[in-house]
Order: sequence, then C-alpha cells, then structure tokens
Amino acid sequence: ALGRAQRVVFQNQDDITEFVQAGLVAPAKVIHISGTGVDLNQWTASPPCTQPITFLLAARLLREKGIRQYADAARQIKVQYPKVRFVLLGGGDTNPGRLKNAEVQAWVNEGLLEWPGHVSVQPWLMQASVYVLPSYREGLPRSTQEAMAMGRAVITTDAPGCRETVDDGVNGFLVPVRDVKALVAAMLRFIENPDLIESMGQQSRRLAEERFDVHIINARLLKVIGG
Repeated sequence: ALGRAQRVVFQNQDDITEFVQAGLVAPAKVIHISGTGVDLNQWTASPPCTQPITFLLAARLLREKGIRQYADAARQIKVQYPKVRFVLLGGGDTNPGRLKNAEVQAWVNEGLLEWPGHVSVQPWLMQASVYVLPSYREGLPRSTQEAMAMGRAVITTDAPGCRETVDDGVNGFLVPVRDVKALVAAMLRFIENPDLIESMGQQSRRLAEERFDVHIINARLLKVIGG
C-alpha cells in the first residue's frame, strides 16, 4: 500500500526515520505534519493553578501510557509533599494493555490520585499546574497539545511523538521511559521552584502557536491531498 501511495503523512520524525530506513516508504513521498493540531481559540491560555500544585494526566487507561509510573511517582512525592494533587482522567478500555479499574481505584483509596473518570479535559486543565504524560510512545499526543495551548508546562518522556512536544528545559522536562526516579525529579523541580510553572507554561503556549495551530495544519494537509 505504501509503495502505491503518492504521499505518506507522518506525525513525528522518529516514525519517518524508522519507515525510511526499513525501506517501507521512499523519502520523496514523506510529508511531516505536526499532529492533528488544536483550535487555539477554543483552547485558550489561562493562569496555572499553584495552590495547591496539581499534576494532571489525561489518557486511555493503558499500561503504555505510563500510568503506573505516574502513580508510583505520586506515592514518593506525597511522602514529602502530601498536599500536592495528582489527577488522572480517563475511563475503562477494552485494549489488551488496559489497566483494571480496580487497580486504579486502589490508588485512589491509597490517597495517591484523584480519578474522576472519563470527563471533559478542559475544566480539569484549568485546575492544573503541570501536564504529565509518561507514555512509552505516541504519534503526537493531542492531550499534550491541548495542555500546551492552555499554557501548561509539560513533563513527558523522551520517546517518539512525546519528545516533539517539549523543548527540554524550556516548556518542561523530558524523562526516560519507565523511569520513576527521573519523573519524580522533574516533578520536584516544579514543586521546589514554582515560578517555573508559569514561565514554562508561557513557553508552552508559544510553542503551541508555532507548531500546533489546527488551521495551519489543516491548510497544509488539504494542500497535500489536493496537490
């Protein structure tokens, strides 16, 4: 199918490299578009919450989203900073890699996470200080684009798709996949230096405007399809 395609659209550079090196697609056919984009008029910047500091993860309840690492990091952080909030958004899933609701509820019962389930993300981003996505791999995560558009600093993994949303040390921090210690360290940087929450959040909005404006992305995609 790829051999017959006139153009092949990718959302991240890692996938381009992998497909080209494997000989699955010719370099001349490659089109790189930065995700699906977000409507920056709908996802507007708002002041981040800092009292209390609140971390937010919105994802399907799958192991590969790094949710267990998120819960483990919350457990460690709360020993020293019990008032810090950790919010998890997402409902049950039928994927074989799903987490059981009972496991997530156990974290809630332990006092690690708040878990309102499958709900609208935007009101919860309004309450957030920092968006966290410890995923093992993505295409280009829409949830992170939405968080950036709303002016939230980001912690995510140095993994395909994820790394394209964070300039490390500018609008957030990149951590290795499955590395709870590094995730905790990144969270502590925001807790112990809360000025970073606002300054890095402003950089997130700037990057969202540069990279993820849905109108620019749609126009380019339509040009690819029509041209």
